[in-house]
Amino acid sequence: MATIQTSAINSQRRDKLIWRHSRDGSYTVKACYLQQSSKKTVIDQWPWKLIWRTKLPPKVICFSWITLKDSCLTQNNLMRRKFQIVNRCYMCLCNSESINHLFLHCTVATGLWNMFFSLFGLTWVMPRSLREAFVCWSSWKVGKSVKHIWSLVPACILWCLWTERNKRCFDGTPTPISTFKARCLITHFGWVNLSPVLSVDSFLEFISSIDLCC
Repeated sequence: MATIQTSAINSQRRDKLIWRHSRDGSYTVKACYLQQSSKKTVIDQWPWKLIWRTKLPPKVICFSWITLKDSCLTQNNLMRRKFQIVNRCYMCLCNSESINHLFLHCTVATGLWNMFFSLFGLTWVMPRSLREAFVCWSSWKVGKSVKHIWSLVPACILWCLWTERNKRCFDGTPTPISTFKARCLITHFGWVNLSPVLSVDSFLEFISSIDLCC
């Protein structure tokens, strides 16, 4: 009330909303973001560059985003929306299907992550959540020659797992694990090089180029 009483009111001017954090008084998303960032309310570690600044198909970028926001329609999320279903992971057929399980802790998902770890020559303890995995992945320092290859791996794993999951869910035909891993590598190759695999030699050369020491 004290603030209102001390304010000068000009009865000759029309009332309007003013955003006092910008020079001209107009509100923009950028001005709001900068104002909130100055208060450190925006988490700097959020790996948005690993999603929005990658050269990927738009549908893959959007899918990665909704998955990290825990909005991907796994059976766990469908049950939250009052769907009456039996919650079981289509990949391992052992646990309930949640975001963190399907894309991180399922035996099939773990095998896919470990395949890329072995190609990069890494040993890694799997974090508890998918979001933590993306944060760790984006904060890892890699050489410039391999940075582009490195940045596309998480989205590639998520997309391949989801398409295979849907294939098992709707068609009832699981892909053999060896074929599934090879398909994931071929997808990664295509996204990195912006072209499909045209020869075995080019694909093998790509695999041998995956080295964090470069």
